Amino acid sequence: TFPQRTIKKTIIATVYGVILLTIIFLIVIVFFPKKPQAPIVEAPKPNSLQIVQYDKISLGNGYADFWAEISNPNDNFGAKSLDYTFVLKNSNGEIQRKVGTTFILPGDKTRYVLLLNYSDSYSLENFEISSQPVWTELSKFNLPELIVRNVKVGVSDKAGRAFTVFGILTNNSELNLKNIQVISILTDNSNKIIGVNETLVRDILTSESREFETTWDSVIPNVTTGNTTIYAQSNILDDRELLIRLQQGPVFDR
Repeated sequence: TFPQRTIKKTIIATVYGVILLTIIFLIVIVFFPKKPQAPIVEAPKPNSLQIVQYDKISLGNGYADFWAEISNPNDNFGAKSLDYTFVLKNSNGEIQRKVGTTFILPGDKTRYVLLLNYSDSYSLENFEISSQPVWTELSKFNLPELIVRNVKVGVSDKAGRAFTVFGILTNNSELNLKNIQVISILTDNSNKIIGVNETLVRDILTSESREFETTWDSVIPNVTTGNTTIYAQSNILDDRELLIRLQQGPVFDR
């Protein structure tokens, strides 16, 4: 009968349709396989910089030096630009915020920033650093090597009888460096910091050695070479050409 024929045709058409769809599905699977999605890898994030300590040194002439120590727990990230603030307060309750900018290299566990020859009428209330420094990715093992030797402490004939820290700085790397910041930290026998100072040495070629001196207006007593530490650093993180040479690949600023 007519309905039976219609039902048979419908069944046959359905079977052929299923077979056709199955063939198309197999063709798509075999000849157009789905490409596996690459796993999503999150970019590494640097840990926050740490403020270790800060203090004031009265110079005895109406002025004082203020210093702070920062530590970088990241071996593969440095901050090429880091804002900081010395928060000062005088006896009248007046607040002065002395703002500056520095850098800190990858793996640098001891980084000093200084505020020199400021009024001794202010105490150091606090020290602050930016929570969002300008990070640059670079392994600490790729940093150029700066060597300090022949350190001498005392009154210098060369610097007009001023109290100085003298030394020789060698650029023991394959890179020419434009600006090297040299910071001198002097301590007493109990390891308390009693003197801080800094100078800038410019344009040291690879394997070149240069003399440096940091100078005070008055003698700092009981200071010897044994309790004098010199930190020499260059902000290569802010030099794109040097970074490309060090990384031998793209520079990734974060």
